[in-house]
Amino acid sequence: MKKNLKDWIVPWLYTSREYNVGILDEAMDNPDTARLMLNENPIPPSEKVIQAVADSLRHGNWYPDSFLRLRTKIGKMYGLGPNNVALANGSSDTIDAMMRVFLQPGDEFLLSTPTFELFPPRAELCNAKVVQVPVRKDNLNYDVDGMLNAINDRTKLILIINPNNPTGVFIDDADLDRFCETGVPLCVDEAYLDYNLDRPSKASLIEKYPQVFLSVTFSKAYGFCGIRFGFVLGSEEMVAAFNRMFLPWNVSRMAAAAAEAIIDNPAEVKSKVEHNNRWMAIFTEELEKLGLKPFPANGNYMLIDGTMTGKTTEEILKAALDEKIYLKKIGEIHGKTGYFRVTPGTDEENERFMKFIRTYFA
Repeated sequence: MKKNLKDWIVPWLYTSREYNVGILDEAMDNPDTARLMLNENPIPPSEKVIQAVADSLRHGNWYPDSFLRLRTKIGKMYGLGPNNVALANGSSDTIDAMMRVFLQPGDEFLLSTPTFELFPPRAELCNAKVVQVPVRKDNLNYDVDGMLNAINDRTKLILIINPNNPTGVFIDDADLDRFCETGVPLCVDEAYLDYNLDRPSKASLIEKYPQVFLSVTFSKAYGFCGIRFGFVLGSEEMVAAFNRMFLPWNVSRMAAAAAEAIIDNPAEVKSKVEHNNRWMAIFTEELEKLGLKPFPANGNYMLIDGTMTGKTTEEILKAALDEKIYLKKIGEIHGKTGYFRVTPGTDEENERFMKFIRTYFA
């Protein structure tokens, strides 16, 4: 019997949430509008990185190898060996792979809400159940007790983003240990840790807890959103599992060359972090003067509570767009609208944002 195409496709493809990136097409068509919405780094790669990528093209006709030298350099950054590092095509590659490593249909994936919106759809595409526990109402911290109480026999994977996206809040070390002690596979996502020079990585956890792994990306402080590079840190057994799940050659020669070049030039990352953190301090001061509530700026994004103004999120974003500024839409949190998120751009774009908030919220 002849079937329609849809009848051949797994049904959970159509019931899973979609991570929509349509805003990128719109932004590309409007280059004069400030891209302060997607946690991109406004500073482009250095000439050293560009030259390394250009040189790698001379062997673009060869398949990539395992990049042992690069994995060794990354491992040394964390006191680990090259076999504790699995390279990825950005953290989105890791997000997709971790679901397929641990989740079968009917299993549960536990995380907070709000969160980075790519995680739930990738779990649902494994026909798993997504269990999201709202952050605390008073301070938007993780509801640690609520999440721990949600663990059951079907819980096969837990996520802690540290600092959390979009709230910017870090989890206390003691609370993170409580998740480690459950024995359930735990992803600690450190996408934004590089903006916090006073906070060490939690890579040491993998020695005591073999079910724990870290997700790291170069898309943020390193400015590699378009280059696509990240990695998993874990025990050798964990890394072997990810390498088996990752597609062969998931990291191109060009991306690996760019990664090695910027690792060898830490001053480039330092200057990008300083630009971000300087503007975050300015944003915080100005927003507080206007009576708004900015949450901790521990990444290259800031969650802002504007609910006290009576403005809705949609109204705020539309007004910003009228001034040629893209801001990030944030859904209701505990039933309240008026939240939005901003990422520092260039100096000119940041001044434009400052002018907007002074005019709109004054």
